[in-house]
Amino acid sequence: MRRLIAVLFLLAILIAVATLEQVYVNHFLYNLDTKSQQVSAAIELDDKNLEREDVKNSFNDLNKFWEDAKTKLCYFTNYEKVKSVDESFVKLSTAIENNDSSLAIENIAVIKEYSKFFTYFMGFNINNLF
Repeated sequence: MRRLIAVLFLLAILIAVATLEQVYVNHFLYNLDTKSQQVSAAIELDDKNLEREDVKNSFNDLNKFWEDAKTKLCYFTNYEKVKSVDESFVKLSTAIENNDSSLAIENIAVIKEYSKFFTYFMGFNINNLF
């Protein structure tokens, strides 16, 4: 009887931790998508001039969010995936500084895709258990 109670208790803890992880991941991905949409909208407003304050402010907001969250993401996914998003941020930053709208649009699209793509890698599915 004691073993059954211990197993049920451990199972309840495991379910609670998995649920909290899923809530955190969903919240993170929603915020990443929302903030990247804001950057995309600011870029597309006038793609000939990326040195505007709204582009810089929205990018800085997205970049700060990413810098704060990426250390925690390493607990939920492979570092290589986080590193590839980091590379897109560097390219986007360089594109905004150089007023290169095509490169900026391309890299913000990549970041938006990662916000949807990470759901598979970090979300709850049977492949992540093994």
